[in-house]
Amino acid sequence: LNPVIRHFGTTPLVKIDLEAIESGAAKLFPYAAPSTRNRQFITPAVAVIRHAAERKWCEPLIVRRPRASESIVRWITYEEADRLLNACSEHLKPLVSSLLLTGARIGELLWLDWKYVDLPRGHMSLPKTKNGEPRGIPLAPRVVAALANLKHRDGEIFRTDDGKPYKRPKRTDDTSAGSRIDTAFKAACRRAGIENFRVHDCRHTWATWHYMANRDLGALMRLGGWKSEKMVLRYAHVNVGELAHTIEALPWGKT
Repeated sequence: LNPVIRHFGTTPLVKIDLEAIESGAAKLFPYAAPSTRNRQFITPAVAVIRHAAERKWCEPLIVRRPRASESIVRWITYEEADRLLNACSEHLKPLVSSLLLTGARIGELLWLDWKYVDLPRGHMSLPKTKNGEPRGIPLAPRVVAALANLKHRDGEIFRTDDGKPYKRPKRTDDTSAGSRIDTAFKAACRRAGIENFRVHDCRHTWATWHYMANRDLGALMRLGGWKSEKMVLRYAHVNVGELAHTIEALPWGKT
């Protein structure tokens, strides 16, 4: 509620209509997707109005929230991942391999400090995550090797091509972390011959690979930091190879 309270201050409830709420969401979260504005601003604001309306302090407010678009799981194969990594600039390779093999969001990795990585143990801690809860991630040998070959051991792990940390966002609600590497990432995708693949799709790829190898939604939820099974079921829905025998058992399909 804090962002909502700071925005409206002492504005009387009768003056807070749908337009005011949508305007506030756009002002406080200019770079966010509709679903984020919904979750971070519109939902708590409407909850306050509903609470007040139940007590006859104001009129009820009818809000039609934007329907969230269906999330498309775009992922690449191991062979495509090799091509992508080979096409990346040298400074980008450790970051892209980490994205593909940890499932971390770009905003969780881009400014991660070395103090949260234990290379001998093969472990990474993410103190700041999207859902607000820190989590740990075991590191694949390929990631350990990529990070071990970096020359520096203090401050931010991942750097630009001139060795400097990536520019940090000015606002805490800025979700544009991916834009810091977008140009270089798209160029690598073009060189690798991979189309329609975004930075965030590295997380989809990791989750798809993990489910294909382990068929364990519980482990996927914990490692990826998802709050509900609904979020990880989409990776099960696109990986149904283990069910092929049920289709082959249909007699009519063999005639």
